Amino acid sequence: MAEEVNAPVGREVVLTPEEVKIMRKNWGKKFVEQKDGTFKCRACGETILAVRVAHPIWDGPFPCSGSGRCWYELVPYCPKCDEKPGPHGLPIAPKGSYHNP
Repeated sequence: MAEEVNAPVGREVVLTPEEVKIMRKNWGKKFVEQKDGTFKCRACGETILAVRVAHPIWDGPFPCSGSGRCWYELVPYCPKCDEKPGPHGLPIAPKGSYHNP
């Protein structure tokens, strides 16, 4: 389950890799793939856009610590129905790290 921690920048939710996979599965419920390979919003029919989001990897032995690496993903959104996602994603804590022992 996602963990909330006090980070230097404020409260952060830390995700496990498994939680990231679950979030990505839910995207298919919101978007419909077209024959030309593009995606449309199921609710309004608008063409889906995407933003590159960086998730810091907190793989260190201390709270909020890591190697400085990030995991990048393209996050889809509907420009009519959704707010544009920011470029800074939630931290990910791999198995064996402080936040995911």
